[in-house]
Amino acid sequence: MKLQIIDVESIYRRLLNSASAQEREAMYRQELLAPFEGMMRIYGGGDDPLAWAKMWTLYTPEDFDGEQRPIIEEMVRRLTDDGAWQRPAAALEQGVAAFAPYADRIALDNISCAVVLTKHNSNMPGRGYAGFGCPGFLMVTLSLIDEYTLPRVGPALAHELNHNVRFKLFPFHPMSITLADYIIAEGLAESFAAELFGEELVGYFVTDFNEEELVTARHVISGVLDVSGFNAVRGYIFGDTIAASSGLPKVGVPDFAGYAIGYHVVQHYLQRTGQSVVDATFLPSQEIIAESGFFE
Repeated sequence: MKLQIIDVESIYRRLLNSASAQEREAMYRQELLAPFEGMMRIYGGGDDPLAWAKMWTLYTPEDFDGEQRPIIEEMVRRLTDDGAWQRPAAALEQGVAAFAPYADRIALDNISCAVVLTKHNSNMPGRGYAGFGCPGFLMVTLSLIDEYTLPRVGPALAHELNHNVRFKLFPFHPMSITLADYIIAEGLAESFAAELFGEELVGYFVTDFNEEELVTARHVISGVLDVSGFNAVRGYIFGDTIAASSGLPKVGVPDFAGYAIGYHVVQHYLQRTGQSVVDATFLPSQEIIAESGFFE
C-alpha cells in the first residue's frame, strides 16, 4: 500500500492568499478534489466533484474569501499549532505496518489520503469529526478543532485505512450490503484504531451510549442482520436522528447504533478467540458474529 498524502495545509493557505475566485476554484478542483473523484462517485457525487464537496459540507472555494474565512483561518492555525497536519503520515504508516504481514493478500496500490475541514452543524449528532474510506481513498473531516477531536485525528485515519483493506477484500456494494456486513466493517475499523492508539481514544459513536441505549440497539439490530441495501441499512447504522433528517423512517435505535454494536461484537470476538483485529479483518462477517456470542 502506497500512501499519497495530500498537503491540505498548503492548499488551504494558498486558497486563503489568493485574490482570484477563478484561481481558487481551479486550485481547489485540481489539488484537493481531483485525487478523490473515484471516492466521490462511490458516495453518490455525480459528475461534479464540487457539488459533492458542498453536499458533504466541505469548505469550498468561495468560503475562503467570504464570511467563513475567519473560521477557516482559525481552524488552520489551530491545526498548525498542534502539529496535526503532520500526524497523517505517522498514523497511516503505523496502520500500514500492522498489515505488512498480509501484504501479499491486499491488492491495494495507491491510497489518496487527506484531512479536510467541514462546516459544523450543531443540530446533528456527532462531536466534530468523521471520515470516508474505500479502496484507494481515505479522508478524515474535521468540523471542530478542540481537545476532543485533535487526539483522534490519528485513530480516525487508522479507522478509514482499515475500511480500505476490508472493502477491498469484501467489496462495499450499496445495493446489496447487509446490516451484518456494515456493522462488522465499522466494528473492525474502530477496533483497529483502538488497538493502535488505545481504547481511551475510541470515538463518540461508540462511547456516547448508556447501558439502556446499548440494550435497545442490541435487541433491535439482532433481529434484522440480514436486511440489505444502503437505504434500508443506514437507519440502523446512523440512528433515528440522522435517518429522520434524510427522510428515512426511524427504526427505533439511538444515534450511531450500528457503530457501537459493531464495535462491541468485534471486541467480544477478539476476547473470545485471542485473534488480532488485523487477523479478523480477513474474516467473513457471519463468522465474526457467530463466534463473538454477542447476540446469544
